[in-house]
Parts: sequence; C-alpha cells; structure tokens
Amino acid sequence: MYAQVIEVRPQPARLEVMERLVRDELVPALREQSGFCGALNLTDCAGGETLLVLLWETEEEAARPLATGAAPFGKAFATVTELLASRSCSVTVWEVDARA
Repeated sequence: MYAQVIEVRPQPARLEVMERLVRDELVPALREQSGFCGALNLTDCAGGETLLVLLWETEEEAARPLATGAAPFGKAFATVTELLASRSCSVTVWEVDARA
C-alpha cells in the first residue's frame, strides 16, 4: 500500500471551506477511483497547515497526478486546487509500512 501525501497551506479564511470540500466532494469522488483505500485529512488550525493523506493499493496509483482522475474526482480536485491556487502545495508518495 502507498500513501499520496498532499501538504497545503490554505489561506486562513479558507481553511473551513477547504475542509468541507475535501469531506463533502473530494473523498466521495475518491471512493469511486480504482485502487483507493482510504483518506485522512489532518489540519493544524493554529499553524494553518493541512495534510491530506490518500491511501492507494499500488505505487503507480499513488503517483498519478490527482487532476487526471475520472470526471467527478477531477472536478472535485479542480475545486480544491482553485481554492489553493495562491498558496504553497506539495505532493509526495510514501510506502505504507504498517496499518492498523
């Protein structure tokens, strides 16, 4: 299993909006993606950082660009991307060594 880790610093005023978009649009769209195994959205409200951890069956699935997903997923990610356009964002892939 592999994790795609997306680290973002949304504008403070948009943190709640981003959390809602991830929860209500992005995660439901991800459930329709082949190889998707789960997601965690971690938020440091005081520091203004968010880590979105997406779990995938294979390294190839974890490494593919999010915006290339199927229509609902692509649309949901595009909405989140627009929200983050003026802020820093990084995407890395990690091998999952343990999961409980």
